[in-house]
Amino acid sequence: MNAHKSFVVVAVLMIVALFAAACSPAATPAALVIQHEASGAQQAAPVEVTAAPRATSAPAAPAAAPVADKAGASGVNASPFSNTRMIIKNGEMNLMVVDTDRAVDQVTNVAVSVGGYVVSSRTWTQDTFKYASITMGVPVDQFEAAQRQLRALAVEVLSDTASGQDVSDEYVDLQSQLTNLEATAARIRDFLKQATKVDEALAVNAKLTEIEGQIEQVKGRMNYLNARSAFSTIAVNLEPQRPTPTPTATPTATPTPTPVYWQPEKTLNAAADTLGEMLRTLGDLVIWLGVVILPLAVPVLIIYFIIARARRKTKKSEK
Repeated sequence: MNAHKSFVVVAVLMIVALFAAACSPAATPAALVIQHEASGAQQAAPVEVTAAPRATSAPAAPAAAPVADKAGASGVNASPFSNTRMIIKNGEMNLMVVDTDRAVDQVTNVAVSVGGYVVSSRTWTQDTFKYASITMGVPVDQFEAAQRQLRALAVEVLSDTASGQDVSDEYVDLQSQLTNLEATAARIRDFLKQATKVDEALAVNAKLTEIEGQIEQVKGRMNYLNARSAFSTIAVNLEPQRPTPTPTATPTATPTPTPVYWQPEKTLNAAADTLGEMLRTLGDLVIWLGVVILPLAVPVLIIYFIIARARRKTKKSEK
């Protein structure tokens, strides 16, 4: 009777264990060990029950490749595009300012106000005027805001350039390389544990060292891309405003009159030139009369003399 009761208890416990395993959210197999005491003092053997894994409707989607966080201090992203892309931004500005020393402090304050920092700074004097060059790093989502603030410091913006480089694809490729290299390194470590000879161990260890070096290079490049895409670089060149020179009025010099002396040879030359010109003009007139007027005048004169002679004859006959 006691044995029958023990069997019933074991059967009930097994049914409860199976139902609990089916309702459990865990998808991995679970081993349930149930023990019971037999009548008397003897302990029964453990019974192991394995719960079947729960079937899923579809495989989980692979995780997206991580990219640099583009969220600003307020927690709002600059644009939806920046959540999935890694952009390295660079800018360069040439500004004309009134006071270079004051402008250097203002540029530094702009970098700090947007959550950035000054990478390098240099000042020099040329022709008694002070110039400066400042390179700053600013969060990528504050790049345009920093440029606007810097433009407001200038009397005149001499030049303003900006460029961007998308390194998202390179970063994803580096992630794949890192995964493959780490898997290869793990397999080589297993081979190293199984090596039984010193030569084999040295060869495997040399290959492991080579793979680990490649892993460090890939990680270094990924860290660089993360840092450069998270902080943009702006180079600011400051040029002082030079005062406009005031033009000075130059007095007009009064010309000194040149004394005139009598020069008869010049008068004689002028008179001779005038006479020669008159003679040339008269000669030209005679030529024109001989060539143009005379041929036309001869027929006219002949006709006139004929008519005049006819009239004289007519008058004589009438008398």
